[in-house]
Amino acid sequence: MILPHADRMPAADFQFRHMREKFSSLARFYGFERMASSSIENPAPYALAVKNGFFEERMPLVCHTASGSEMMVRPNVIVPLLRAYVSEKMNDLPHPLKFSAGGESVFLHGPSKELRNVEEEGLVMIGEEGPIAEAEIIQVIAKTAEELGIEIGRCQLAVNATGCTACRPHYRSALGTYYRSRQAKLCKHCKRHFKKAPTKMLLCREEKCAQLAAHAPQVLDHLCEECKKHLRGFLEFLDEMRIPYFLDTKLFREGSWFSEIIFEFIVQPHANTEVSGEHEERVGLTHGGMMQGVTIAEGGRMSRLGECMVGRRLDVASGMLSLANLSAALSDAGIPVVEPPRPRVFLAQLGELAKRKIIKLFEMLRKGEIETRESLGRDALKSQLKVAERIGAEIALVLGQKEALDETIIVRDVASGMQETIAQDKIVEFFKKRTPSHE
Repeated sequence: MILPHADRMPAADFQFRHMREKFSSLARFYGFERMASSSIENPAPYALAVKNGFFEERMPLVCHTASGSEMMVRPNVIVPLLRAYVSEKMNDLPHPLKFSAGGESVFLHGPSKELRNVEEEGLVMIGEEGPIAEAEIIQVIAKTAEELGIEIGRCQLAVNATGCTACRPHYRSALGTYYRSRQAKLCKHCKRHFKKAPTKMLLCREEKCAQLAAHAPQVLDHLCEECKKHLRGFLEFLDEMRIPYFLDTKLFREGSWFSEIIFEFIVQPHANTEVSGEHEERVGLTHGGMMQGVTIAEGGRMSRLGECMVGRRLDVASGMLSLANLSAALSDAGIPVVEPPRPRVFLAQLGELAKRKIIKLFEMLRKGEIETRESLGRDALKSQLKVAERIGAEIALVLGQKEALDETIIVRDVASGMQETIAQDKIVEFFKKRTPSHE
């Protein structure tokens, strides 16, 4: 992730970086290799998946270049890894393959095609057919939340098995049969969902629709033996990891890439907090439709999408962590925003020679673990010192033409203006003597 310039980096950006580093560190420990995920993609590899409805939830934004060719903005950080699996011929590598990726995703949301952008981190495991794949992904997400300060007791996992290609049609058929004789009682929205997305009717909040949904066929009763075994194994892993969960048999994701197993990781509200308007999508719902908290992550199996993109059966599990929702959950829990460490030192320069020399000094301070900032884009000393004051630096190191030639540097107290000159190669030693916190 490219961060804003040091002298104007907002605390929110630093908090996102802090969350990314925590997530990435845990992902590496569990064997997920970091892979760069391009924000601009060729839409051709995704065309069949879009046609088959896997991106209805997050419709890709397709743009045309000046030459007339099409380019697609990444709708999430995970799907490009499947494209890379094909283009880089990873099928010859030992499986399972475990990757992590992160960054900004842009997509068109809902019937109104509203433009959305989200900052997220994702995990994907390719080639593992057992529930250990989902379990490891959940573990990384849960430990990220826990190490950031969220009590695991306030977390809950909504889980559902939606069926494979063998048993899913039987459930949809049973659901259709149940609702067919009751169509007259459905609201206008559910009537539209009846043919294309019948499972959406299960979450309708209209009173009559909710009453019908309460007695609708249960998906768990229509799972094949293989799906039942996978779900049972997944829940046993959750029990072993002591992660609270509940089976939400109304949790489906029509128009999404998730299938077979779906989960949502929810942080329960610390206090009675109303969530509405622009934050509505963060609300996790139980099968009863009651507010359950902030949904910080979602995931499940992506095997159907994998098969669509690869052209053969491919076991894929994934999970995505929303940084904005995680930040909201931390705020609700009263966990303070992580502020950027206040730089103790600011490097200022005058002249081209000094500007070239200052890079070497910056590296010396980094190795000495001395928090340092600079503003090389500015030339005037006065404007550089104003930046030093604004970001709270205690000491300014000033390197001019004379100092660059003499291999010395001016040490200036930002508050009092008092200054002295020392040898450049003594900088780290100077600070370690003057600042016990760096010893």
